[in-house]
Amino acid sequence: MAEVAGIVASLVGPAIELGKLIKRQLNYLCCFTGNIQSLRNEAKKLDDARDGLQLRVNAAEDNVQVILPEVVSWLKSSDEIKVDINGIETQIPIVKRRFWNIKSRFLLSRKAKKATEVMKELRGDSKFDHISQPAPPPARGPIQIGETYQFETRKKIEEDIMEALRGGEVNMLGICGMGGVGKTTMANRIMKSAREEDLFDEILMVVVSQAVDMSKIQLEISELLGLEFKEKSLQARAQRLRARLMGTKRNLVVLDDVWKILKLEELGIPCESGVKGCTLLLTSRDRNVFNEMDVKKVVALRILPEDEAWFLFREKVGTCVDDQDLVSIAKEVARECKGLPIALVTVGRALKDEKTKLIWKDALQQLKGSNPLNIPHFLADVYNPLKLSYDFLNDQQKIVFLFCSLFPEDADISLEDLARYFLGLGIFKGIKNLDETRNRVYTLVKLLKKRSLLLDDDVEHHVKMHDVVRDVAIFIASKEEKLVDSNFSSIDGWLKHSNSDCTWISMFPQERIELPIVLNVPRLRLLLIHYSLKSKIQMHDQFFEAIKELDVLSLKYLSFRSFPQTIKLLKNLVTLNLESCTDLESISIVGELSSLEILSCPSCNSITELPAEIGRLTRLRLLDVSYCESLKRVAPEVQSSLVRLEELKMIGSFKGWEAKKNGKERRNASLNELQSLSNLTCLEIEIDDWALAAEEICLSSKIVKYNIMFMYDYIKKNYEKNMHLNLPREISLGDWILTFLRRTEVLQLRGDGSVKLDLAQVQNIKRFHFRECSTVKKLRSTFTPVLEFLTLENLPNLEQICDGPIEAGSNSFINLKELDIRFLPALIYLWNSESQNVSLSNLTSITVWGCGKLRNLFPMKMAKDVLSQLKKLQIWGCSMMEEVFSNDGEEGHITFPKLEKLYLKELPSLTTLCKGIESIKCPVLTEINIDSCSKLTSFVSSTGNSSSLAGHYDDCLKIFCNQKVTFGSLKTLQIRGYENISNLWCHQSPPTGFFNKLEELHIRECGSIRCLFSSSIATDLVNLKTLSICLKILIMEYENISNLWCHKISPANFFNKLEELYIRECGSIRCLFSSSIAADLVNLKTLGIWKCNEMVKVIGDDQENVCENSQLMFPSLEELELHSLPNLVNFCGWRSCALQLPSLTYIEISKCPRMESFTMGSLTTPNLEDILIDSERKEVEDLNGAVQRYFEGNSEEENRSEVEDPWGEAVAGLSKAKEGAVAFILLLY
Repeated sequence: MAEVAGIVASLVGPAIELGKLIKRQLNYLCCFTGNIQSLRNEAKKLDDARDGLQLRVNAAEDNVQVILPEVVSWLKSSDEIKVDINGIETQIPIVKRRFWNIKSRFLLSRKAKKATEVMKELRGDSKFDHISQPAPPPARGPIQIGETYQFETRKKIEEDIMEALRGGEVNMLGICGMGGVGKTTMANRIMKSAREEDLFDEILMVVVSQAVDMSKIQLEISELLGLEFKEKSLQARAQRLRARLMGTKRNLVVLDDVWKILKLEELGIPCESGVKGCTLLLTSRDRNVFNEMDVKKVVALRILPEDEAWFLFREKVGTCVDDQDLVSIAKEVARECKGLPIALVTVGRALKDEKTKLIWKDALQQLKGSNPLNIPHFLADVYNPLKLSYDFLNDQQKIVFLFCSLFPEDADISLEDLARYFLGLGIFKGIKNLDETRNRVYTLVKLLKKRSLLLDDDVEHHVKMHDVVRDVAIFIASKEEKLVDSNFSSIDGWLKHSNSDCTWISMFPQERIELPIVLNVPRLRLLLIHYSLKSKIQMHDQFFEAIKELDVLSLKYLSFRSFPQTIKLLKNLVTLNLESCTDLESISIVGELSSLEILSCPSCNSITELPAEIGRLTRLRLLDVSYCESLKRVAPEVQSSLVRLEELKMIGSFKGWEAKKNGKERRNASLNELQSLSNLTCLEIEIDDWALAAEEICLSSKIVKYNIMFMYDYIKKNYEKNMHLNLPREISLGDWILTFLRRTEVLQLRGDGSVKLDLAQVQNIKRFHFRECSTVKKLRSTFTPVLEFLTLENLPNLEQICDGPIEAGSNSFINLKELDIRFLPALIYLWNSESQNVSLSNLTSITVWGCGKLRNLFPMKMAKDVLSQLKKLQIWGCSMMEEVFSNDGEEGHITFPKLEKLYLKELPSLTTLCKGIESIKCPVLTEINIDSCSKLTSFVSSTGNSSSLAGHYDDCLKIFCNQKVTFGSLKTLQIRGYENISNLWCHQSPPTGFFNKLEELHIRECGSIRCLFSSSIATDLVNLKTLSICLKILIMEYENISNLWCHKISPANFFNKLEELYIRECGSIRCLFSSSIAADLVNLKTLGIWKCNEMVKVIGDDQENVCENSQLMFPSLEELELHSLPNLVNFCGWRSCALQLPSLTYIEISKCPRMESFTMGSLTTPNLEDILIDSERKEVEDLNGAVQRYFEGNSEEENRSEVEDPWGEAVAGLSKAKEGAVAFILLLY
């Protein structure tokens, strides 16, 4: 009886489990409709979560931040599940029609249920506290320099400096030479060469200039390094900066334009002899500065010899000097430039293409003239050439040139600000409006740049002025009727000139200041105070009392709450700029300034109201309150009173427009008020009430620039005419909206109401983004020929891009540059090759994502047109795509002359790029990413080629061993999801040089690979820097695999440039490196290993190479992570080895229960302060001891428990009588 009870008891548990399983399977059948509805509900919630997260991502990217990997992974997962949902949705109508097919209903219901669970889990993971981090500091980025020339006399000097940098023995170097001789250019060339040769991790340049501001220099260096100062004092910051520069990274700090001795220790720059980690390069006009600072190696830049000077001069002046009548006098002019590059360039550009001999003679006479008295000695040699260039300017060009000297050295000078200041000063006579002023400024600046008197800036719509040119400009201005007299960086300048007659004053204080009680400069017409600090500033009530003639007042970044009352005295004030005065609460008093034409207060985040008093400014031309985040109220009838207004900018601030209310009082402005603005040319507004779209409003026909956003997320303005519309299904649009639509250059549409728009009327659109509209099935038959960017996204029922035939010769898409198509599950083809003749000869980028019915992109005859300019091709999640380009049977060759990036992901049906093609050439292709394309084994599939490789190499990727496929510039290769191949590379070698430029290699989820590299492949990887491997090798199938690297690999030719190595889920690997391979990893910075269940040690010994007291060093290793390695005993299993890790600063170990020690020999880690073990941070002095102590008490946890398999036990315990039920369930699969 007891035995029977035992048998029954043994069957009860499995029977219960079986019952639960049967119930779950039957629910898939019974709850088909409910599961589908749950899927759709959860999909909508996930879409909302994704959109919310994407908004945060867009905002972070707009601020040039780097999105965290977990956020990118979440977005990718949400996109991937969206592809699955689209696949389910396409199957639902088919399954519903075939209701008798129980198996199909079961499978689809189960698929929907599981997808719903995945989405719930995914949505639960979407609440990120932080989604981004600051971008890598500029010091780690590429070095961009403009056009430079390599002169033979300077080549040796440049190489001497580079040789000193390579040797690393000298930590302070100097370049000296007179102003304009090319010191900064030389420093830039050296920075670029140092980056290209990877001599330093971080490279930065800071301009010191004459007025040394130690705090400013510290801040600029810290910003370029990505270092945030919490300390306030100069000394405390210096200690932080010193510690940063003496860390493990190699730093090159360039201090440009040093005029006097710098106390580097006060700045925090390590300068002692023998200090590692920081190298300093200085430039100066005075060699004595270097002597006093004990700079060990100094090179002197001399003026150019006559032949090189003539070459540079001719390059700038043009071929006109080849005329026999001009060549001799042109050479004399060049000689008078004294071999100074800056003089040669400026004079050459001033005389560019000039063919009149008399003008050349006059130029020569001026250059030979004597220098004026009292000119500073450092300007003596450059004054005449630059003064000559100045004299060639007309009056307006001279004013712009001199005005730019008001700004500090190396300042970013805004062209928009210049236009607003010049309108206020009335510089340009006859100019009627702000837009004409702006056009004139851009024209004049362009001419000054051509003559090298102004320089291009990295910031768009900004310029810079060379420091030598600025010095000359200031000197010229001081002698010409005091047009420009004063430019101050400290309060001393205020006190010194408080009674002067100067007309323009600019002040850019770098320290906390106290303004004078009264600014006593009665002739002052322009005052600029741009503060770089956040501390508050006080303006006394009498401050404006003595400057009643002021025309332009610009107060940027000042922290004050209210204006002094005396600002009401500025009755002549035309331009008032209050940008980023974030504490300013009210601008009511500004209504007293009756002459005001420009009122600009963007980013004044404490302003909550545009008060009624502003309506008094009847002369106002521009009102800019953009990005005033707290602005919630605009008093009614204010804007309608501004009858001369030309430009209204309110993006990022006020949105609460109200509808017109007959006889009722409004709290806010209405759009109808804008009808009174007959001079309006620029309108930038946001609207949150769709009822306003139906209003009939008659706006100015002069509006040529606009950015109108209806219920849309913020998008950066790309063109002059922008519209962003989120249209609900029930929407009525007024004529004023349609009028803007007809002229818009950028159109972003969203929502089901979008289908009501007639896109045929949008004739000037250059960028079209259409998303999230379930009602549209076809777009228009033709598009405007000016279209450059086309994005279609989340249009579930769109079947065709164009709804009718396109005749041959049509130019509808002739200028299209980027095509981006995402999540169009009903799309059958992009264009019908039989009836739609489309020219895509300017297309540079194609992205196709989640288009489940798409079988190919283009037919081959169209593709040949596409290929000529294509730089990026990305296809993802198109389950039915068989080939990228379809072929009607013609054989031939494909060349992608400009293709740089190729991404092919999750294309389970893809077999080749194009069937029947004999060869493919990609001469500039740098990046390939192939992910989950299990049937894609070759890019070419011509009959002859297939037969030659068939049978011999079925277990490998033929992509990389075919002599008919050429990738001459490949740098990054990512391969994922090939579980059926045992070799990535065929036994036949790839073409010579196939991999010799490869820098990054990522292999993931290729579980059957037996050996990663053959010796022939390995010897070709001479530039490999990053290697990431996640193979997921099956231990049961390949228990004998214990090494990734074949034994024939020669360490001397392999891994010596490798910087990053990641190993994941390589289940059978017992030892990652032999000691001989490990010794070759001299540049390895990051090593990470995850989930390698059989790994016992990371580094083993070579039996034949073992000797007593051996040393092994990883000189560059900074970060090491070891995770989920259940059999790992130690990192280095070489008993007699002295392991040295001099650069190691971060180590993390988790889930390594059998670890006994870090190394079996001695260990040196001088820069390691702590270690993270199983999420617990521990300070360490002895890494070996810390590891031993931590794992000492955990030996009883070594025996890992096996995971129970209730299903397996249930089946094993069932009697034969119950096998029928199991069979029924299995049939449903």
